[in-house]
Formats: sequence, structure tokens, C-alpha cells
Amino acid sequence: MKSMIYTSEYIFDENSAEISLLGLYHRIDKEFGKYSYLIFALHPDLDIEKVAKSIYKIFKTENFIIFHAIEHFNYENVVENSLSVCCLQTEKEATIEHFYLKELCQKDEIDKAVDYFNNNSHKFHLIFAGLSDGKIGSVIEDISNQLTYSPINNIVGGVSSGILKENKVQAFQYVDYQLIENGFVVLSFGNVEAFIDIALGFQAYGITYKIAKTEGNRLYTVDDGKSFPYIAKKMLNAQNADLNVQNLWYCPLNILDEENGYTLTLRTVSDIKKHYVEFFAPVKKGDYFKLSFATSDDLILADKKVAEELIKKMPNPEISFNFSCIARQYVLENKQESELKAYTEKFQTNLFGFFTFGEIGPDKMYKKLKFYNETSLAVVMREK
Repeated sequence: MKSMIYTSEYIFDENSAEISLLGLYHRIDKEFGKYSYLIFALHPDLDIEKVAKSIYKIFKTENFIIFHAIEHFNYENVVENSLSVCCLQTEKEATIEHFYLKELCQKDEIDKAVDYFNNNSHKFHLIFAGLSDGKIGSVIEDISNQLTYSPINNIVGGVSSGILKENKVQAFQYVDYQLIENGFVVLSFGNVEAFIDIALGFQAYGITYKIAKTEGNRLYTVDDGKSFPYIAKKMLNAQNADLNVQNLWYCPLNILDEENGYTLTLRTVSDIKKHYVEFFAPVKKGDYFKLSFATSDDLILADKKVAEELIKKMPNPEISFNFSCIARQYVLENKQESELKAYTEKFQTNLFGFFTFGEIGPDKMYKKLKFYNETSLAVVMREK
């Protein structure tokens, strides 16, 4: 599979969209040539529907998707306030097609997603998802519980990252003349080989807590009724007026497998209220967790280990993808590009992806599909 990533050379805004896209088109035509599919990453400040109209006009194709990302990746570079496009051209018998749902929170739409994955278990799927009013984590777990094949090693993706605009987080996707606000777009690859691995880097410390009272993404009490907001504030060592929840991104909840003790997933604090702590994904009554911690160096080391494992499985990938949490970016501080280099130095191929509002991928045993926070999910792929 031939691939290349292009980023606009101009300041990309509402007024320059057509000029910028025209410049990209001519570069692609000259340097890359024919393409099977295009994946566009667009900053959420920009109107995704207006950009889509320009793409239809200039590229004259319907074989593309667009997704919002505050920052996305072009090989080793973190791209801000611009647009990039990943060009893919199949050269053997690989296929690329898309599937989308507009309202994931509806049962019939979840059923459609389940049927699609079960009927296409032989393909590899990349998911570009919306927040679905904050319920995307629960939706992914609902889908996972209904998958009938094993191992579940062919689904990976992330939630579009966006900005608060008019009291709504703008983190959309676009495909087939449709704006997707509360659903997802799936890119399905046929006749390819692909491997997934998940980098954490956070180490669990201290006592084990049991979740006592919870509702969706909200955690009220642990153990025998201890207030978790009180615990969180003590960790911050601050009064209400001084709370900066981003400081807690250095120490997410490490949700444990009760029997084996390994990490099931991580959960990142979104907000601290008087009676509960809000997370970016669901927390479940009865689950056990420890508080965890990592430095930027810990995260990079975890990335390097994942890269080494993946390159052993696939020595010559033709394209790679990375879905990395926006909170992980915060912990990486000034080493965001070091995470990308940890992959590209091993893969020696193009890397495309973005900082997400949540990651989607398999569990450690490839038995379930999980919704993650603060992880980096890496993919290597090539045609069969």
C-alpha cells in the first residue's frame, strides 16, 4: 500500500480553504498521483461542511472522510491550526471502504454497528468517533458485549478532539455528504495485515480502592462510603477556587483486573464537583482501582516498547497510525513529538493520527473492545 501525508503550506482558515486545498491537490497530483482513499484531519475551529464542499469541488471524489482534531500527526510532526491529508493507494488486492452511523446512542444504531463488525470480522477497522453527548465509552462497551467473534484484534480508533463552541464541543466527522455529530465513521480495510498495541506508561501506586457509588462517568464514593471528591481535592492539595483538574492527568485511575491485577483501562478526571468526580469515560460500581503516576519519560519508554513489539510482528509496515489521548499530551509536556519519533524510528514508514478525547481498542487478552483514557494506540499495516 502506497501512502503519503500532506499538510497545508498556507494558514488554513475559512477564507483560504479553497486556495489551500488547491495547493494540496496539485502537490498530491504531482508527487503521489492516483489515490484510493483520502483521510483529512481538520482543526475544529473550521467549518467541516464548508471544507467538504471544497474537497468535492477540487478533488472530485467521494472516497474521503474528514475528522476534527485539535492537533494531528504528519510523520514526526504535531500539526496545529491546519489541515492534513493522508493519501492511500492500494497496489495489490486491498480494499478501503467506509461505514458510518449518525446517532450512536440509539439502540437500533448500536445494533447496526454490532452487525457490521460481526459481518466484517475478516477486515481491519479504524474508528473516528464523536463524543455522543459523553456516552461514547458506554456505547463502545455495549458494542463489545455483542461481538461474536474472537480474537477482537481488528478494531482501533479514537474520539475526535474539539473545542467548546456555542455550549457544545465541536468534534465532528464528515463522510458521504453527512455531518456526523454523535456517531462514528469506520474505515474498513480488506486484504490487509495489521497489528495493534497499547502504550500506557502509568504505574499503579498505593492502596486499592473499590468503587462504591457511581453513575455513568461520575464517581461519588469508594470503599465504605469515602467521598472521592474529598480524596481528589486532597491529592491536589488545593481549595475549590484553586482546583486545576489537569494536574490530576498525571495520576489517572488505574482500573484493575480483580483476579490477575493487571490494568484493564485508565480513567482521567474531567471535573470535580461537590458530591462527585466526573471522568471522561464510564466508571463501574464494584471495580477496583489504584491511583497511578507517570512522567513524560515513562510514557516515551512505554511507546518505545510498543514500537519494538509491533516491528517484531511486522518488520516492513506500509503505513502506521497512532491514536493518543489529549491528556497524555499534557503529561508529555514538551515531548509530544518524542512519542511520534518513538514509533517512526522503528516503523520507518508514514505515521498518521491525532490527539484524541478517548481511545478505542482491544483489551490485553483481545477478548473485549475497550474505551481507554491516557493511552497511545499504535497500528502497523500492509497489504497481503
